[in-house]
Amino acid sequence: MMFKGKRKYVTFGLGVAFLLAAFYNGLTVRNYAVESDKLEAGQSFRVVLLSDLHGYSYGDDQRVLIDKVRDQAPDLIALPGDILDRFRSPDASFELIEGLQGIAPMYFVTGNHEIDGSDDFVRHDVKDVFRSYGVTVLENETASINVNGVDVLVGGLEDPLRTYTENIHGSWEETALISLGDVDTETAFSLLLSHRAEQVETYAALPFDLVLSGHAHGGQVRIPYLLNGLYAPDQGFFPKYAGGLYEHETFTHVIGRGFNYSVSVPRVFNPPEIVVIDVAGTGAPQ
Repeated sequence: MMFKGKRKYVTFGLGVAFLLAAFYNGLTVRNYAVESDKLEAGQSFRVVLLSDLHGYSYGDDQRVLIDKVRDQAPDLIALPGDILDRFRSPDASFELIEGLQGIAPMYFVTGNHEIDGSDDFVRHDVKDVFRSYGVTVLENETASINVNGVDVLVGGLEDPLRTYTENIHGSWEETALISLGDVDTETAFSLLLSHRAEQVETYAALPFDLVLSGHAHGGQVRIPYLLNGLYAPDQGFFPKYAGGLYEHETFTHVIGRGFNYSVSVPRVFNPPEIVVIDVAGTGAPQ
């Protein structure tokens, strides 16, 4: 009887631990390593990827999130969309961008929420607000930067919703290929920001080494080692590209699982994450 009683408490304790782990929603740092022969051996730079904040707030003036990003010592901060949310005030999003000033150069592309905005958005030109805080806003274009002695070409695609709101018969894929298909990436390491995780065929047709996306929210529900995601926008159930690092034939794709948290739509084994990507060189000295 005593043994059965102890077993009951152990089972209860394991159940509580499982639930705490499953519904843990504290900020997590996720690290990935990417190698490239476009960098000399010994050269490297660090990118912090912040996607899908959806206007969520982490402490007064976003201090918790900002301090966590600063602790990662990034060389570049990538913001591939849905930093704002059409159902929430933009204030928390603007606080984050303001607080990130001076940590590292920031690059932003729109997600669907920055385009399909609420009345709050109408009162702001979101891109101009971001620019006022030193963010480089990319609109189907590229920008060059030298990071730790490494030439990096940063490209950015507007969210497909921009194409469809301007021309319902327009083709986002065609726009992407016309805008960035002929970019010279022969020598510089090339990085592409584009919100949609699932647009892999289009990314494969572009000449970029590393693509950074969001939108999938980690598939919302995960089961470690068994299920990487239950459901993602525009992919449906059991999404192929829920979150993580994916190696393709011509490029590496990193998909952030985002920051948004809601009690009504809980994240399971899928805590909000800051993504840290270390790009390291394997090439011969020039």
